[in-house]
Amino acid sequence: MSNTPFLIARPARMLLAALGVALVAGCSSYPRSHVQEAQYVLNNDPATLLQDESLNDFLSKSPAGAVLNVGRSPWGHNVEIVADAPYLAASGRECRKLRVVEMGANARTALVCQTPNGWVNQRVVAQMDSTAMQGRY
Repeated sequence: MSNTPFLIARPARMLLAALGVALVAGCSSYPRSHVQEAQYVLNNDPATLLQDESLNDFLSKSPAGAVLNVGRSPWGHNVEIVADAPYLAASGRECRKLRVVEMGANARTALVCQTPNGWVNQRVVAQMDSTAMQGRY
């Protein structure tokens, strides 16, 4: 009987053990990540600040699906605003999609994002079909 399989298996096991030790050592020495607060990254943003304090407060504190009726807003007079859940945008800001309903008119989508100076009205880049949007809200 030959000892060849035993002679090959022992160095292979040693190599696997060494690779395992190197992997564990590498993972344990990897620097720990620190969770950082999202930062506003756009410095020359042309978006307009929302001047209404109650609207800013609503956007900061309301849960998804909350409704606010306002007499004057950037989206018209006497509108109902339904806020979607806040999300972290690629710009590093917290944003919310809104559904704005004018009395006797169809609903339209608006987008607002929070900046260090308050909430701003952003231009909606992609508009969804209103029939597809009805199931979402």
